[in-house]
Amino acid sequence: MTLYKNLHWFIYILFFFSCARQSAPTGGPKDTIPPRLVRVVPADQSINFKGKSLELTFSEMINLANPKEQIIIAPTIGKTYNVEARNNKVVLDFETTLKDSTTYTFNFRDAVQDVTEKNPARNLRIAVSTGSYIDSMSVEGIAFDILEQKALKDITVAVQPYNDTFSILKHPATFITKTDEDGIFQIQNLKPGLYNIYAIADQNKNLIVDSKSEQYGFKRDSFLLDQNIKDILLGLVKLDTRQLKITSARPYNTYFNIRASKNLKSFSLSAIDGSDVYFSYGADQSNILVYNTLQNKDSTQIKLHLEDSIQNKIDTALYVKFNKREVEPEKFTAKVDKAEVLADKGIFRATFSFSKPLKEIDFDSLRFSIDTSHVITFNQNDVIYDEPTKKLTLSKKFDKNFYQVVEEPTPVQPNIPDTTKSDKPEKPNIENEFYIGKAAFISVELDSSNQTKQSISPSRYEDMGVIIVETKQSPDNTIIQLVDNQGNIIESTIKKSYSFEDLQPSTYQLRIILDRNGNGVWDAGNYIRKEEPEEIFYWEDENGQREIKLKANFEIGPLLITY
Repeated sequence: MTLYKNLHWFIYILFFFSCARQSAPTGGPKDTIPPRLVRVVPADQSINFKGKSLELTFSEMINLANPKEQIIIAPTIGKTYNVEARNNKVVLDFETTLKDSTTYTFNFRDAVQDVTEKNPARNLRIAVSTGSYIDSMSVEGIAFDILEQKALKDITVAVQPYNDTFSILKHPATFITKTDEDGIFQIQNLKPGLYNIYAIADQNKNLIVDSKSEQYGFKRDSFLLDQNIKDILLGLVKLDTRQLKITSARPYNTYFNIRASKNLKSFSLSAIDGSDVYFSYGADQSNILVYNTLQNKDSTQIKLHLEDSIQNKIDTALYVKFNKREVEPEKFTAKVDKAEVLADKGIFRATFSFSKPLKEIDFDSLRFSIDTSHVITFNQNDVIYDEPTKKLTLSKKFDKNFYQVVEEPTPVQPNIPDTTKSDKPEKPNIENEFYIGKAAFISVELDSSNQTKQSISPSRYEDMGVIIVETKQSPDNTIIQLVDNQGNIIESTIKKSYSFEDLQPSTYQLRIILDRNGNGVWDAGNYIRKEEPEEIFYWEDENGQREIKLKANFEIGPLLITY
């Protein structure tokens, strides 16, 4: 009886919570109209603002999506504010007092959404001033990946009033924004003055460049903002500016392991006593392995030179010491990465990668057989070997007439049974076989490669294509590169015009590098030295497409790259 008497209280509670919950109504057409700003207090473009909050009223019920990430306040006040949605309102409360005589902008981006279909309010941006006027200068441009030349979205772009002690590696900026889907950014309501600008793929959201893991770009020179500036280009690249150090040097397994604090551009080492030392990169280019090839001793002193991509260098001496205990060496492997035969030019090429540095090559165990009568052999002059990377190129020019078969007309013979044939099957000709015999390659630890055979179909002119490229004449040094769709460099030249020949049918791209220092390679810049990355430009057709679809027996070009 008591239960029935009090049942109405439970019904009231349920009714209350169902009314309070903001949810999408069911049924009806899909809502595609975003929330519309009806009123804001203080009003947009207000001056002499001394309040502690901002209140926005919308045309419908709204929710907030990741507000502390989506809402950008410039100049920044960090996270010292609270923001919440209340029915059809957004209220932003400041925990600290805003600076005097300063114009603040509040860019809500996609933070404010309706409760039905999560349509974000469009172009929701408010500016107020704590002084007697609204600052009106603006800066805009595009942030992009400098290697791929593609626009980057959601990149943090920062503008900082000039200060000769400010560092993007240590300090957060004052004015920030983020790029849109097309990589476009705009920072408005700035005071006239001298500024620096940079951009970060700010993964940890601390507004400071972490050069170990984040892409970033910068303009070397400050700029005077006395009128609106457009078309600023910020090319981003990942470039580690940390100090170069040796972080460890110790014996491991059958080698001595030297580890640096970052990837190296190059290194060299040699034994001070003149002993033969074998070495290579390890799992990555921050890791150097020195192998034990010493006779009757377990240590030696070496001279070591390290250099990173921003010209930091280390020259030092180390004692290399090896384990005395018996350790089973790691397995030695020899892999053919690519092998090709250009029949009409008489060229054989093959590239190898090894798991350990090489000590010896048995050239008697390497041959390419066109047929049983024409066998290509190799010697030391046909080899280019890079010890740090354990990569080997085998290249040989031979008589192209080996592939020129003259077919004689076959005379018509009467149909008489041939009684001279043996029942024993004929031994087939060996055709286009690359043979690598057992122990063709011997590693520094004296283990050997396995025997392998590979059939290589010869390529002829009609199987391949040519791409011809030209650049406009310029006093700048230029590097022309042909790359595949994964960005791998197929071939590179420093000529103003060039024919890329003997290309397999595929899709390619062409780009040029403005080689400022004339060293023949692309340099990624150096923030410490205020050096911007060298500029890169891609060839594009009249529709803005970069892909060059090369077919067999086609010659494309000349293609003109402009910049």
